[in-house]
Amino acid sequence: MDLSNWVGAWYTAPSRVLSANMQGRTLRQIVHLHVGGEQLRVRLSNRYGDESVTLASVCVGDVAGAPILSTKTRPVTFGGRPMLTLEPEQEAVSDPVAFPVQALSDLAISFFVERGECVTGHFSAQQTSYVSRLGDVAALEVDAAFLAYPLLTTSWWLLTGIDVLPSTPLNAVVAFGSSTTDGFGSTTNANKRWPDYLERRLQGAGGQRVMSVLNAGLSGNQLTGEFPPSYEGEPSHLFGEPGIQRMAWDVLAQPGATDLIVHIGSNDLRADVPAATVIEALHRVAKQARQTYRRVFGTTILPGGYTPEQQEQRLLVNAWLLEQGSQCFDAVFDFATPLCSPDDAARLHPAYDSGDGVHPNDDGYRRMAEAVNIALLTGSPERTA
Repeated sequence: MDLSNWVGAWYTAPSRVLSANMQGRTLRQIVHLHVGGEQLRVRLSNRYGDESVTLASVCVGDVAGAPILSTKTRPVTFGGRPMLTLEPEQEAVSDPVAFPVQALSDLAISFFVERGECVTGHFSAQQTSYVSRLGDVAALEVDAAFLAYPLLTTSWWLLTGIDVLPSTPLNAVVAFGSSTTDGFGSTTNANKRWPDYLERRLQGAGGQRVMSVLNAGLSGNQLTGEFPPSYEGEPSHLFGEPGIQRMAWDVLAQPGATDLIVHIGSNDLRADVPAATVIEALHRVAKQARQTYRRVFGTTILPGGYTPEQQEQRLLVNAWLLEQGSQCFDAVFDFATPLCSPDDAARLHPAYDSGDGVHPNDDGYRRMAEAVNIALLTGSPERTA
């Protein structure tokens, strides 16, 4: 097995989140792996921390019925040590863990927050994870887990990625966007974001079509940061740095990634950023991505939630993407047209609307994934017997 063949199996884009008094508690976080492997690594981040955070009793396990794990669990170490202290702005990758995992399976990552507060995370996970009463309960007997984790969270904390070492090499495609890539409006715990649907399409196609789809979506995120977002009642730091800036860690640093699908710009338009500025930023994204990526794809911006003036700018961006996008992208996938209302192209189709007029429902996300021409993706190396 070639130890250079690590590939991301799951990813989430970090931002600064609100403290939830996690010190002294055990977190059991659930993630859905897109590909499998014979070994895995855990990625943790204190990128936005103001103080150091010390974690103990880090372990991984198969989910039997969250928060209950099967008896198959393994401890996770960092530099051979069972405890990890993350300094402010520090990120860490665990030692390899001999823990075989399957594609499209759920994995639980548990750790005890011995000291410090968790202010780096992903606030809109569309996934339930579990928080214990006070105390280190990571190693409790299986049957006691249900009572040990009385609190629920739909955010991920400090956890940013899981890498796997597959038995044969796999490549990854990164989905880079905002809330409609993050899956906002999809069914919680159902893994029905469009990158999830795309992964199931690739797994169904099989052979060299199989790739890992990594979700680098961040709800509320802008591409340009020209006019920072303002959402009533929500601190702006939840939405992260502008996409053109966070590319450095959310896109360019992904292990095994060869392809990029860009679906971002709607929040810029809703903040009255003009089409020309969005188009120029998309050019920059494509140019930066080509430093490391083989193929870079654009997508049209979805309808819904714009003033008439903003809608005009959206149409200008989409017209450029469809007519001239090949100047910087290998291809452009039309996400918008299948989701437009037949009565009003400025609105989401009622059948694909999650209810807020902006974010698709599960069927809408499925239609977005169906718009990706998987034959154009790089795919993975041919598997040898």
